Amino acid sequence: MLEVGPPQTGLANEIAAEIRDKGPVTFARFMEMALYQPGKGYYSSGKGVWGPQGDYITSLDVSPAFARTLARGLKEMWEALGSPSPFVFVEAGAGRGWLTSGVLESLKEVSPGLSEAVVPRPVERSGAKGEPPSGGSWHSELSDVPPFPSGCILSNELIDSFPVHRVEFSGGELRELYVGHDRGRFTEVSGPPSTGELERYFMETGVTPFEGMRTEVNLEAIRWIGEAGDLMERGFIVTIDYGFPAAELYSPERMGSLMCHCRHTVNCDPFANVGEQDITTHADFTALALAGRKHGLGVTGFTTQKNYLIGLGILEELKPPPDGSSGIEEMNFNRALAKLISPGGMGDTFKVLVQHKGIGKPELRAFSFRDMARSLLPEAS
Repeated sequence: MLEVGPPQTGLANEIAAEIRDKGPVTFARFMEMALYQPGKGYYSSGKGVWGPQGDYITSLDVSPAFARTLARGLKEMWEALGSPSPFVFVEAGAGRGWLTSGVLESLKEVSPGLSEAVVPRPVERSGAKGEPPSGGSWHSELSDVPPFPSGCILSNELIDSFPVHRVEFSGGELRELYVGHDRGRFTEVSGPPSTGELERYFMETGVTPFEGMRTEVNLEAIRWIGEAGDLMERGFIVTIDYGFPAAELYSPERMGSLMCHCRHTVNCDPFANVGEQDITTHADFTALALAGRKHGLGVTGFTTQKNYLIGLGILEELKPPPDGSSGIEEMNFNRALAKLISPGGMGDTFKVLVQHKGIGKPELRAFSFRDMARSLLPEAS
């Protein structure tokens, strides 16, 4: 039993009470409560978590060119499906709804036809919802969205916030790291896996656990991508997040990817600031691709955010300075846009996975710059 983390109050006491009552809980349960406990969790407490006054910055906060460029990608997918009407656009993990609003506003110019056909259905389980989009409606869970014949489901920094199981490989066997509570502090408690899905996860992704390995497994991501795939007859799923293919995510060079964000600082202690900080892990894009196969989803392409946005023509958004002006406004706009595609920064850290269903594999402009899909699947490595 390893003792970690400072003494806690508030939500932490509620979690500790459950542990005293039921025994050690999985880290997935701890993370679920820390982030989503009604009225008390990080995302459900009503505090502002995004932007300069929050705890972290998203691509949308950096530049409006992000939403406009994604609108171009949506137009391309709509046309690949034969320009159906209606065309449902689901933003999962929509937060404030700003990305949905930005895409809808951009479509008026980028594609008037799609602008008329689109039916927006943002999904957000926290209390951060904004005004209902014109012609659409908010939903609290993806399961609340009615099934649809054609459309696109997009998530931006959603998968990383799903509760994960923490595991270690010790003595030649896979063990799970549970959360206990002792003398006012949360503790790590090693035990047998809570579900056989954890061992199957590594088998299916082609990863061989190594002695001393400590990492996280996002079973919720597998469930979610299946639910998303089953929601539509034909369409696309776009996943934007930080992460790697399984072979890289679970390599000996990485011993887990758990990070906590609080007031624009990063730490690795999930037992600190319970309910006051974000807890995230990197997405396993191999697992998403393999799970999607079981629900009729093919891999359209996989690449970095930089390559994806450049492929969609984000450089066309750069603004030249006007004649007879210092061009300060244009310069600031261009600098912000550059952050989205910066090598070694957001441009490389974030990856984009696009999956399709109900059509043959389309050739999308978005992957014309560079497609890294061959790195995803075990048999392609």
